[in-house]
Amino acid sequence: MNKRHLKQVEFVRALAALSVAVFHFSAHFTWSEQTALNFTVGAQGVEVFYLISGFIIPFSLYHTSYKLKNYFQYMAKRLIRLLPPYITTIVLIQIISIFLCTYLWGCIHDINFRQIAINVFFLADLFPNYDWINPIFATLKVELQFYILIGILFVFYKKWSFTFPLFSALLIVLGILTRDMDTVLINSPYFILGTALFFIKEEGWKWEYTITVAMAFAILLSDYYWMDLGAAAIGFGLLYFLPDNFKALNLTGKISYSYYLVHGLSGGWFLFFTEKSDFAIAHPLIMIIAALLVSWVTAFVMYWVVERFSLKFSKRIRYAK
Repeated sequence: MNKRHLKQVEFVRALAALSVAVFHFSAHFTWSEQTALNFTVGAQGVEVFYLISGFIIPFSLYHTSYKLKNYFQYMAKRLIRLLPPYITTIVLIQIISIFLCTYLWGCIHDINFRQIAINVFFLADLFPNYDWINPIFATLKVELQFYILIGILFVFYKKWSFTFPLFSALLIVLGILTRDMDTVLINSPYFILGTALFFIKEEGWKWEYTITVAMAFAILLSDYYWMDLGAAAIGFGLLYFLPDNFKALNLTGKISYSYYLVHGLSGGWFLFFTEKSDFAIAHPLIMIIAALLVSWVTAFVMYWVVERFSLKFSKRIRYAK
């Protein structure tokens, strides 16, 4: 498998980011019970992101000279890629809060530096008195936990393929035992499916990968919600069946991380200030589309100003042969 196979990943990323945004934006309006339920499906875009990470991180490791001795270089690459847009989003939240309090609501926004530090290091779950500044940040914590794990486990997967189903089974069991904790363990079936899909595309349907795919889908079917199983099946199917040169929504996929981070700051605030208007009440779907477009423009600026540089610096870190 070569890099042209990654073009369809951008399309799946774009769908995941847009679906999460639609779910969040729908909360600004009143719907029938069934329609509101339909919108909740969009939240499963997070699980699709997990599956994509399970696919893309092994790809990046497989096609380099990565060894376990390069682990800290690998983590530096991932953190440089992850943190600058994330920290920028936290700063923007503080700036917007100060502006709204000062010029609109007549209040004082106290910057809680301890909470900010706890969020920057993804430790909010360990401090009950400090919430996530934005609930979506908890999903980035899960991504980071996966990065930490796969940098170690992939060495075993690549050298001894039989370890893949064994470690996967262990992660799934640990996830079930700690189901009340939102960690990489309870979300492991999505990451496992992504990694299995990578190996399948690289080496074919070997028994190690086939049995792992069956195991992951079986646990999703028996122990998770039907929407979780559906998200995993859709993400897996799109990445497997889409042609290698599939370029739809390519730019949206490239900026999908920025989109995920700032859609609440842009499209969310746009709807907050317009949702009570007569037009918004009469045409909620048009307003959601408008919020998606506002978020897209904001995400493009974030990508151009911040994310593309973090991506560039991340690529400069290379593993010594």
